Amino acid sequence: MNDTNALIISQFFDAYSKHDFDAIRKVMHEDVIWVFMGQHPLAGVKNGIEDVVAFFDNMSAVMGASKVNVEKLVSGSNDNFLVECQHITTHREDGNNIDHHVCVLWTFENHKIKEGRHFFADPRAADKFFAVVAPIPQE
Repeated sequence: MNDTNALIISQFFDAYSKHDFDAIRKVMHEDVIWVFMGQHPLAGVKNGIEDVVAFFDNMSAVMGASKVNVEKLVSGSNDNFLVECQHITTHREDGNNIDHHVCVLWTFENHKIKEGRHFFADPRAADKFFAVVAPIPQE
């Protein structure tokens, strides 16, 4: 397993938590692509650092209000990829919750994050959840 990729992801989240765009640019390509498919307000392909950070801001708002529990099940990596599978449950007061498995595939190029892609075990459940709780992204 390639621990370098896990370190790059950790550095990204540390920089993201501070909205430190200089630090983010050290670990993420300017032309990064983030894929979060589905039929809900957060779905689609995000292009570039600013778009990806805005996506993470929206996801943070949703998950922060959802009392989320993330259980990391398994991960693996090589020089160019890291995949992490998780069991995610939410505990929202409004009763709109999800209990599902998701995998995130991170792609790296020249020791920077080049792409991220989410895969849901139950895409319909993810659509139903995010259609209700996701903010409409600002243009």
